[in-house]
Amino acid sequence: MPANQQQASTPTAISEIEYHLIVAEFDLLWGRARGPGEAESARMDHMICLIEAFEASRGNASFN
Repeated sequence: MPANQQQASTPTAISEIEYHLIVAEFDLLWGRARGPGEAESARMDHMICLIEAFEASRGNASFN
C-alpha cells in the first residue's frame, strides 16, 4: 500500500466533538433510501475506522 494511501486509512486521534459529527454523518449516509455510491462507501469505511479507534481509546462501554 502506498504511504499516502496508508496515511489516509490510518485512524488519527479525533476529539469527542469530531466523533459525534462523524457518527451523525455516518447515520445520515446509512439512512439514505438509495444505497451509497462507491465514494460514499469508502467514506463510510473510513468513518467506521475512526469511530472504532475513538471508542477503543475511550472504552466502548461509554458509547453503547
